[in-house]
Amino acid sequence: MDRVNKLITNIQKPPRLSIERCVLYTESMKETEGEPMPIRQAKALKHILENIPVQILPHEIVVGTMLPDPPGAILFPEGVGLRIINELESLPSRETNRLIVREEDARILREEIAPYWQSRNIEAFASQLMPEIIEVLYTGSVFVLTEFAGISHIAVNYPYLLKRGFRWFIEESRRNVVELEDNGCWDAPKLVFYKTAEIVSEAMISYANRYAKLAEKMADEADDERREELLRIAEICRRVPAEKPESFHEAVQFVWFVQSALHQENYEQGISMGRIDQYLLPYYLKDLKEGRIDRKQAFEILANLWIKTNEIVPPFDSLLELYFSGQATNQALTIGGIDANGNDATNDLSYLMLEVTKAVPLRQPNVHVRVSSKTPDSFLDVLADLIAEGKNNIGIFNDEVIFKALRSAGVEEEDLWNYSTVGCVEIAPFGNSFTSSDAALINLAKALEYALNEGTDIMFGYRFGLEIKKPESLEEVIDAFRKQLAHIIKKVVKGSNILEYANASVKPTPLLSLCIEDCFEKGVDVTLGGAKYNFTGIQAVGIADVADSLAAIELAIKKGYSLDEIIEACRSNFNGYEELRSLLLNAPKYGNDSEADRYAKLVLEMYCEEVSRYRNFRGGRFTAGCYPMTTNVAFGFMTSALPSGRMQGSALNSGVSPSTGMDREGVTAAIKSACKLNYEMLSNGSSLTVNLDSGILGAKGKDVIKALIRSFVDLGGMHIQFNVLNQDLLKKAQEEPEKYRWLLVRVAGWSAYFVELSKAVQDELIARISCKM
Repeated sequence: MDRVNKLITNIQKPPRLSIERCVLYTESMKETEGEPMPIRQAKALKHILENIPVQILPHEIVVGTMLPDPPGAILFPEGVGLRIINELESLPSRETNRLIVREEDARILREEIAPYWQSRNIEAFASQLMPEIIEVLYTGSVFVLTEFAGISHIAVNYPYLLKRGFRWFIEESRRNVVELEDNGCWDAPKLVFYKTAEIVSEAMISYANRYAKLAEKMADEADDERREELLRIAEICRRVPAEKPESFHEAVQFVWFVQSALHQENYEQGISMGRIDQYLLPYYLKDLKEGRIDRKQAFEILANLWIKTNEIVPPFDSLLELYFSGQATNQALTIGGIDANGNDATNDLSYLMLEVTKAVPLRQPNVHVRVSSKTPDSFLDVLADLIAEGKNNIGIFNDEVIFKALRSAGVEEEDLWNYSTVGCVEIAPFGNSFTSSDAALINLAKALEYALNEGTDIMFGYRFGLEIKKPESLEEVIDAFRKQLAHIIKKVVKGSNILEYANASVKPTPLLSLCIEDCFEKGVDVTLGGAKYNFTGIQAVGIADVADSLAAIELAIKKGYSLDEIIEACRSNFNGYEELRSLLLNAPKYGNDSEADRYAKLVLEMYCEEVSRYRNFRGGRFTAGCYPMTTNVAFGFMTSALPSGRMQGSALNSGVSPSTGMDREGVTAAIKSACKLNYEMLSNGSSLTVNLDSGILGAKGKDVIKALIRSFVDLGGMHIQFNVLNQDLLKKAQEEPEKYRWLLVRVAGWSAYFVELSKAVQDELIARISCKM
């Protein structure tokens, strides 16, 4: 633990805005004007990996920093990086997620970087193709399209890479080029693909060799113990990732070199490590058998890897901070689950990785645990104990339910068992899929607002929805909602497809394309559909708010109120309609195992049916998900009062969780309600957050949480995560943030330090904490 604690101190300082990658990338792109874009991108990555400053931090045994002097934020000017230009002066002092900005760096960004990229980035390319979508998008109230930033949500096929090494890619790329030329097949796209594969593979080897040289140099000045470690690091870096690893330490270092390089090529969100306890197990067992490693050494190596994922934070401007609060990069890893024969695959590494998670109190990585009816009690005991202690950075996924969802999305039986998680709560076939799993988020409550107001946005006064007549009955409300929702989804699909075309045109990804099976074999970039499975995931936000509203309308009409009165009450934010609001608030609510749950199921199925109608730019499917990031708070700011009794500007519900404060019957009822939803249609994932007061849990917390997990599996839930917190503690953290710097909370599929969340998100989390069991 001594080494682990020292490694943690390496990154416990204020993050800075790092422009090193940005400068090198721009230098290369200026030099390669006129060359094919894939070649330009490959050369740009090579230029970065061969020139970005390298350093080995004190006590490290897994090396490779994502940026000099971590922690910090990497800027991607080709995506949305330039949004932050107008806030450079305020970044060091803003309320949350401050970033240190050097004066000279600010000058370079304004005078040298921004002028070049303003007309060359993804947004500039895509915006001219969808002006009518931009008009709605820029209100921030109806939907968010994330692929303006780039495409990166993916689980890297590390087993595929570990079995080959990057020298193999160089040799095979050259062989493919010769074969194409000798056969007289001038397939230009394939020739370009294999040339880029050779460039980035050579860059990966050069990158590792730079660390080998640095380690050797540092060894000359180190004491005996550290000298031995540094020489071993140099030896490992000379070998991987050029060759296949032969030891556990080499395998982990291989993974990290690829992970850190991918974060130089791609926007930093959701680049995930897949089923890490499965593909690292052979190296671990072999080393144990041969006496090259013991459990303590393996623990330290893994802890070093966990800590490395915390070196970067996203450089969000103030608006994006509202939608994606908490500075997470969502590097997920998956443990547990079953194997190809349907047997439980939990192993010693699965347990060891939970121990590492307990010892590393940081927000990254996202630790995702696959469970099933076959998961052993001993593993659930360790898992539940960890959660009961307040380790709020774990998500739990139900294998049996997820198999059904992936099957419905067209995933073949042979690929179901090996699914992985991506980013927050997304699910994907492991290693042969490119799911772009967080491409968009949609405010379902806006569709209801439009349904009640003839397509008019009450908050902005514009008609963004369809112009259809005002409904006169609950049935007409539901029909109008369906039509408005279809209208919004159609715009989102068009925008997403244009952005995928823009990414393929402006930002192909040569290195990422080596990391997904089938791309190299086909000679097709992953942005063009090289993967076996090509999905685009879009998320519903606010299903409980819509469901609660429909249930409330039903009750109010039964009590003699007209639909016109309900609509007018919402338009006036219930001013003068206090008695009606009281009735609406006390109507049945989703999350209490009541009749309102059928409306949640109905709303979600409407959404999923509409999403599933469409195909994406890469020839695959659009897939539906239900999780919000923190857009439930941002969307809520811009949504009028609803028939549920919710006031204008209040946060919407999170994922498939009940609306805040509406889970009146306790945790068990909330889980029962959530398990009534049709998860077979949610092939992009969902998030159910259970908030528990640590004071109420008491000494039996582990047993309570274990029972809740078992119930969740038996009832057919898809995903569940826990926040074990205390309202008084959170309020103290608001008042004295400096004393609670490392207080972790689960937000909506990722973990964040509570004090780095916006005030609005903090307030919403405090309100969520349940006192009922």
